[in-house]
Amino acid sequence: MTYLFKSLQQIMDVFEWKNMLWATEIAEILWISNVIVHKYLKELVKQWKLQKVWAWPKTKYIKTSLQEERQAIKENEVTILYSEKKVLDDIFLKFSADWKILKWFDWIKKWCVERWLNTEEKIKSYIDINNHILKLQDVCWLISAKESFGKDFKEVYLDEIYYADQYKRMDFWRWKLAEITFYAKQSQNKSLITQSIDEIIYKLECVIKNWKYSAIAIVPWSIERKNQLLKILKNRLKELNLPFVNIIKYYPNWISIPQKSLKTREQRIQNAKNTIFVDDSNVEKLDKVFLIDDFVWSWATLNETAEKLKKSWAKKVDWFAFVWNLNLSYDIINEI
Repeated sequence: MTYLFKSLQQIMDVFEWKNMLWATEIAEILWISNVIVHKYLKELVKQWKLQKVWAWPKTKYIKTSLQEERQAIKENEVTILYSEKKVLDDIFLKFSADWKILKWFDWIKKWCVERWLNTEEKIKSYIDINNHILKLQDVCWLISAKESFGKDFKEVYLDEIYYADQYKRMDFWRWKLAEITFYAKQSQNKSLITQSIDEIIYKLECVIKNWKYSAIAIVPWSIERKNQLLKILKNRLKELNLPFVNIIKYYPNWISIPQKSLKTREQRIQNAKNTIFVDDSNVEKLDKVFLIDDFVWSWATLNETAEKLKKSWAKKVDWFAFVWNLNLSYDIINEI
């Protein structure tokens, strides 16, 4: 987009008599559309002329002092080791509001500057968090959640519990896998779904072969989608030549009630009890089952599925999720 200097200056002039403004206020003062104002404000923030601040109930803009402007430019001049830059190139990925894929070292610098964060400090923090996560991973690059899971239920039927990524990691929000998988499910984009699966498929192959599972079970989905992530994953896992346990969701009166529509853990447990069933004629031959899901919050479906598998025939039921988080709220998971 071409930005007119006159229009940029007009917006800056408004801040001469009032130091904090909403975008709608600027639009009313200058008699121009909100859409145009937002585009010019975005450019002025990019140029470090303005900065965004949170003033309830939404964002306001304030004029940046010359000292702050120079500091922002200075903070963008980051010096880090080549090895650290390579790590960032591998692990940083975000989607922007206009659906651009922001990745690699150059984009984390831009991401920090746009939020008026100390770039060097945030990059160090990003790498430190990643190093901490690496220490928690097992030989198959997965993280155990068994200790946390045991606090949620009186009786736990799952034996081992793994996940590949957390939904939120401090102020950086979603990490790479969580970001890709979130937008893959929302958009049902085949390319993104493939990227998401590519991020974890080698981890699944590792854990399945190490533990010598006799069968794989995919948690049935509640919402039909044109491109179903777990269905595509199942086709990829067929290469391992293991049988799949047939788990179905049955709804009385044919009324589907997705887990994400239920707000309490008790409601979700009750829903799982009445809708999840094992339907397999060869169950007695399958003693070790690996159960797979994508996003997990309440655990209800997983524990109820494991209970029904064990009461039927299974001696060991382990579980894996693409994304899990200790503090997932109903509102967050409801976005998916």
